[in-house]
Amino acid sequence: MTTKEKIIESAISVIQSEGTTNYSLAKVAEKTGMTKAAIFYYFKNKAELTRSLISYTIDAYEKILQEEYQLAKPHSAFPFTEAYINGNLSQLDDEKLVGLHAALIGTVVSGEATGYDWNEAYLKDFERLVPEIGEERAEFVRYTIDGMWHARILKIPEFAMEGRKSVAASLLSMIKQK
Repeated sequence: MTTKEKIIESAISVIQSEGTTNYSLAKVAEKTGMTKAAIFYYFKNKAELTRSLISYTIDAYEKILQEEYQLAKPHSAFPFTEAYINGNLSQLDDEKLVGLHAALIGTVVSGEATGYDWNEAYLKDFERLVPEIGEERAEFVRYTIDGMWHARILKIPEFAMEGRKSVAASLLSMIKQK
């Protein structure tokens, strides 16, 4: 692991344990075992580190989507759509990843970071969904998945034991009826 990756991992740890309000370069440096001045060699400020965290999260997401796409591609008429639904579903079961998403969304809402990278990721997904299922269904799938993310981030309890899985199965069924 490179020093830059260690800093990113430490920043994730700080955010998850202390939240975004207590997230600082000093705490990241302490967690990494470096001086704050040394952090500035890799990141010019907290905003740049935060943007790197957002990129890190999006890259991890893209990797999961690619893995799911490879699984769906041989048997599906809608491989990206299946990958999108199943990839998001698997991420929603990962406490660490959900916590990181929540914290990073918090940085965008608070104005510490911009939503540009998130918007680019959304647009890229939408552009990959539309050729398979059309604009209206792509919006429906996206908003349903977003709702699952928001419910998970806000810790809203599911009413049914298999809530997310059942909704995902219904989405896939609806799409296959094209």
